[in-house]
Amino acid sequence: MRDPRTPLLVLASLTVLVSACRGRGFEPTVRRSMSTEARCPEDKIQVKGLTGGVYQAEGCGKTATYDCWWPEGGTRECTRRGAAPEARMPGTDWRWP
Repeated sequence: MRDPRTPLLVLASLTVLVSACRGRGFEPTVRRSMSTEARCPEDKIQVKGLTGGVYQAEGCGKTATYDCWWPEGGTRECTRRGAAPEARMPGTDWRWP
């Protein structure tokens, strides 16, 4: 006989997992990018999620806006608005050094 609490436990577990994934989003990626570009410690950077994969980062007296996406099968990517695009080999995902 099945425990009547099983569906409730499954639902609660899924809710926790979805919340955990959703809460982190691209904030760590944006924070690392801003830290590198602005030469500002990560713990001094505040990241705010806007709409449509856009994030705003502030820290060390600087502000930047990032467009973020997660291509299927790829890694999370964020690009600062106004930054020159990375040099890539045409037709590939290979980046020039």
